[in-house]
Amino acid sequence: MKEVKKLLVVLVAAVFFIGLFVLCDKYSENVKADYASQINPSIVNQGSSGTGSKGQTVDAGQLSVEKMVQNMVTKDYSASVTLAAAGDILCQQSVLEKAYNSDSEKFDFSDDFQYVKDLFLTSDYAVATLKTTLAGKYNGSSDEYYGYTTEDSNYNSPEVLADNLKSAGISLVNIATNHALDSDAAGLVSTIGYLDQAGLVHVGAAATADGSTDYTQNVGGVNIGFIGYTNSSNGYSLDSDAECVLNTLNDYDAQSIETLCNRVSAMKDETDLVVVMLNFGSVESDSIESDQQALAQKLCDAGADLILGTGSRVMKPVEKLSSEDETGQSTRSCLVLYGMGALLSGETYASSEKDTDISAVFDFNITRNDFGETAIQSFTVTPVYLNWYNDAIQPIPVCEAKDTDKYAEMLDDNAMDRINSAYEGTITHLLDGSGLTSTYENYAYHVSLQ
Repeated sequence: MKEVKKLLVVLVAAVFFIGLFVLCDKYSENVKADYASQINPSIVNQGSSGTGSKGQTVDAGQLSVEKMVQNMVTKDYSASVTLAAAGDILCQQSVLEKAYNSDSEKFDFSDDFQYVKDLFLTSDYAVATLKTTLAGKYNGSSDEYYGYTTEDSNYNSPEVLADNLKSAGISLVNIATNHALDSDAAGLVSTIGYLDQAGLVHVGAAATADGSTDYTQNVGGVNIGFIGYTNSSNGYSLDSDAECVLNTLNDYDAQSIETLCNRVSAMKDETDLVVVMLNFGSVESDSIESDQQALAQKLCDAGADLILGTGSRVMKPVEKLSSEDETGQSTRSCLVLYGMGALLSGETYASSEKDTDISAVFDFNITRNDFGETAIQSFTVTPVYLNWYNDAIQPIPVCEAKDTDKYAEMLDDNAMDRINSAYEGTITHLLDGSGLTSTYENYAYHVSLQ
């Protein structure tokens, strides 16, 4: 019996080495051409008839195969990148009033992002949600404010907003929101056109039926796929003959959810990481809703790695979901942000008695190891407060405002009360019930997922 086992071992080893030899021989000629410029002819077949000291023969094919193997072994598949994300960009009348210059009769939102743009510019890629239309002057549902619209919560904002967002470091926006059709189908098409002019990538809608509503970006060697969807469009819908497309779940419609999950699965096969930017949930809710959680689990099972939720004007807790096999073993995980709040809006705590003036900029640390496995290792939370000051409504980094005097001249007593409340309250609310913990450093909270 021992002899049989030894014979089997010998046979397996022989087959292995024969296969390796055939594989090397198959690729040697191609690799030889790749490295031809690196092979010194004087050392090829050296010693066959000369006076070399050792008389050693070095075959060019052998040399090329050795280089090929060395190249394969030393190739680095690892990568580490950061992805910044913020919540809604919402242009209510107070935001337009602050951005309007009566002397030039023009709008400029660049000051709004003055104190948070470094959070976007220092990240490898940055995304947000655009919760308004850019239909063009006088093309909204009304034109009550210098040709633009905020009436009855139908938003049509100055098209320069796209350029200002791009200059602030934001590279991609989700336009599939409940306000996507505030200016009808023509307004949606116009929004896409102005974003294209500004060089601002968009997901969630397309100007034509055959246009792409998704996007894949290579970020530092990591292929990240983005999908944008909204659960509703405030009762508006596209006509059957409309050429444009809006990704909507039609109030958690089962068929629409299945379509989204299929798209997530398909994108997972083609990318390293899948990000779903999803506008869902009640506007005023600060807690996770059962419909949200059920949908998030389905997306996790389909292959989503990160869900960036917007819709509520207040922040909601985060959750790390996992998918399990038939034995109950975890097979993968997905980080879910159920509500990121509004980075820019005209909301105040005094008017709502809710934390609508507080949001955060998130920065996700994404790594890929030598085996090509990609994961979100950790994320950073920088809470921000919407401060009304002179001619702008500006998101101010909360922790920096409390720990330093950088913004002291801009902040009144009411603002400092809100900042003191958000200093620890934001991270406590975000991590409530998640089992995750944080550490504080450099005016931000750091959360490990490992």
